[in-house]
Amino acid sequence: MLINAIVNFLFVSTCLSVKMDADLKLSSVCIFNTQCRCSNATGTSQLHVDCANGKLTEIPKVPRNVYILNLQHNCILEIEDNVFQSLTNLYMLDLSDNKINLLKLHSFKGLRELKVLNLNDNPIAYEMFPNGVFIPLVSLKHLCIKSTTKKVSKSTKVISDQAISDLKTLEKLELDVPIQSATHIIFGDGYKYLKHLISLNIGRCYYPVYIDEKTFQFLPHLTNISFDNQCDMFIISGGHQSLQSTRQLYVHRLVNNLVQDLLQFDSLTKELKLTPIETLSFENTFSCSFEYYPWNPISLNLNISSLKNLRMTDNRLGESFPPSKLYPPPPSLQELNLSSNKLEKFALDLENIRNLSLQNNYLGRFLSTRSYKMSKQSSRLEFIDLSMNGIENLTFVLFKGQPNLKYINLNDNKLQKVTFDVSQLKSLRYLDLSSNNFTTLDEKAMAMFDGLSKITHFTVNLQKNALRCTCNTLPFLKWIFKTKVDLLLNEKCNLEDGTGFSFYPINSLIQQVQNGCTSYTTLVIALSVGLAVMLTVIVLALVYKYRWKLRYMFYLAKRKHYNYKASIDNGEYTYDAFISYCDDDRAFVLQDCIANLETEGNAKLCVHQRDFLPGQEITVNITNAIHDSRKTVCIITRKFFESYYCMFEFNMARMENIYSRDGRNIIFLVFLEQIQPKEMPLMMLELIEKQSYIEYPNDEEGNIVFWDKIQEAIHS
Repeated sequence: MLINAIVNFLFVSTCLSVKMDADLKLSSVCIFNTQCRCSNATGTSQLHVDCANGKLTEIPKVPRNVYILNLQHNCILEIEDNVFQSLTNLYMLDLSDNKINLLKLHSFKGLRELKVLNLNDNPIAYEMFPNGVFIPLVSLKHLCIKSTTKKVSKSTKVISDQAISDLKTLEKLELDVPIQSATHIIFGDGYKYLKHLISLNIGRCYYPVYIDEKTFQFLPHLTNISFDNQCDMFIISGGHQSLQSTRQLYVHRLVNNLVQDLLQFDSLTKELKLTPIETLSFENTFSCSFEYYPWNPISLNLNISSLKNLRMTDNRLGESFPPSKLYPPPPSLQELNLSSNKLEKFALDLENIRNLSLQNNYLGRFLSTRSYKMSKQSSRLEFIDLSMNGIENLTFVLFKGQPNLKYINLNDNKLQKVTFDVSQLKSLRYLDLSSNNFTTLDEKAMAMFDGLSKITHFTVNLQKNALRCTCNTLPFLKWIFKTKVDLLLNEKCNLEDGTGFSFYPINSLIQQVQNGCTSYTTLVIALSVGLAVMLTVIVLALVYKYRWKLRYMFYLAKRKHYNYKASIDNGEYTYDAFISYCDDDRAFVLQDCIANLETEGNAKLCVHQRDFLPGQEITVNITNAIHDSRKTVCIITRKFFESYYCMFEFNMARMENIYSRDGRNIIFLVFLEQIQPKEMPLMMLELIEKQSYIEYPNDEEGNIVFWDKIQEAIHS
């Protein structure tokens, strides 16, 4: 967090725009000029005048008690002598983005209390700053004069040493640099009088800035140097000698050449190890991903240094951080910011790093299976920012071995569920899950958070998630009511019908949802019971209708399990006929059938009392006999209908006929008794209609024809 604060302070300077204090009264139109807005700081007579964007062509007259005067974005052409003479209390003057092309000797006369002066973005060349123009500014601490030559021809001159030497109280300076030659020093002899200058921001550079041992020789107290993205920078061997007090360096670009970039980066880091550098920033420095790992020169060259904060942001380093090829960080490094680099993979030995920001990268897929922490040893990490990475789920062990973690930022991802473990993070203070896809928390997540709340006081931010208040999420709502975890929630959640309902008071919300669930539950139960009954009836009806087919398929599968030959009608059978009969007709089968069909007719019969395998299940014996016989002959009497196994044999033969014999009829019915059609099953009547039956005549002449017909039916 410290590095972010430092960067914001340095790059979002108060000289860029006038910001009104939080305790100001509501602005109103100024009495002295309707194009301006006025407000007073509460409890003081200090007047803040905002004339920005007013299309002014000259500096307006304002009261003597003006403390802040904002004149940016107007059309002012020049600053007349003595125009500010009466403003002896003015603290900040913003004249940026006007059309000023001329300063006069007494332009700033009277501004003895002025602390901040912003002249950025005006078409005034540095040679137009007359000597002595800054003499009245005896209290000035911050001067902004960047981009003052962009609307005119490129200046080749610097501000004269005599003019700059008058700013003896200056602490911060923002300016452009002109053409630099081998013999010309940008920051000349006049800068030695700026004994309080500690911060230098270099904006536009028309040619690269060469940093050597003489570049900042007259600025021995300079601790902060920053380069804007319009400025290329070289560092020459020995450049560290002019950076002896530099602790913060912010670089946007090195030279705009890939090969030279690589050489310069290595040279830069080697020089910086000889300085007291603490903060190093590379923003928009590397324009493309390449097989060069900028991390490694930092690790090697700054391994023995005082570097604490490293910022590498807004680059294209997608393939430049392969986990297996990265060296450990410098031992002194505590804060590392790698935001907005298009990283797809990242894993590092964190060592002493306290703050790690990986915001706005493409690490979602990588972190679903791996952690950003390479070493198995415990780290000192306290802050991790993984926001804006397209994360849908995270590996369970992502935060393992990081006992000091206090702040986890997973904001603005695609998480729907807590898949990671934080149960051992005894120092955790804040878990940011806002702007994700959560509709609720599951039981495991709630139990984990409750367990952690017993050993640490922490907050979970669930704002900007589409949290739902329905019957399914009722356990989550009840957990919100009783948990000791501090929760940040939306003002409302969505009920079952899509309407919003306030989260607080939570007990009212729970009651509202429960009332809706009571009627809903009753309806669901009734529908469920009705559906179950209907499905049961349908299933039973289907089972009954296809009961014989199901049994046939079962026994067919069982037959294959015991490696019997497949039931294919290949014309080869063990028996000519299987005789199906009830025990009451045993004598007819054993005497008459065997004698007439087998002994005299040479037909091989399968009779269960004689041919079934001992120890085998009777149903399996029956199924095998039907499969292995060319025909099935049923000896029909009234007792046949009453016998379970007789009807089983008849139906199995019927299924065999349908599914294994290509529809050819294999059943032949022999009626030993006169039976009325109404006494017979419907399925048997269908066979009788096909004339697949014969009646036993029980006389000597008729018996001869009877047995011949059976012989013919068996062999057909």
